[in-house]
Amino acid sequence: MQTTPVSIVGVHLAKKGLGGCDFKRLSRQKAKFRALGLALKADYGLNLETEASSSGREPCILAKFEDGTTSMLMDARDLATIDGSFEKFEKTLRGKLFLFF
Repeated sequence: MQTTPVSIVGVHLAKKGLGGCDFKRLSRQKAKFRALGLALKADYGLNLETEASSSGREPCILAKFEDGTTSMLMDARDLATIDGSFEKFEKTLRGKLFLFF
């Protein structure tokens, strides 16, 4: 049985000196990031969150479900191809959400 998605979580590297991390660069565009969060809430009922991690396959974008499980929507390679473009990020994320949900 599939559970209901509740949020999209962007995970970035927590290590100092890695300010160029692809997701971190995107999330620093505060106004655009906030607007995307509001749009995802209106369109899909999903919250947009960020997390820092020092292990695993970050940076990445995860879908988090109400039972606590997660599924990867975008990995570090996906984010690298976006090359810091917020417009490409939103378009790619929405495409993944369309296919995933």
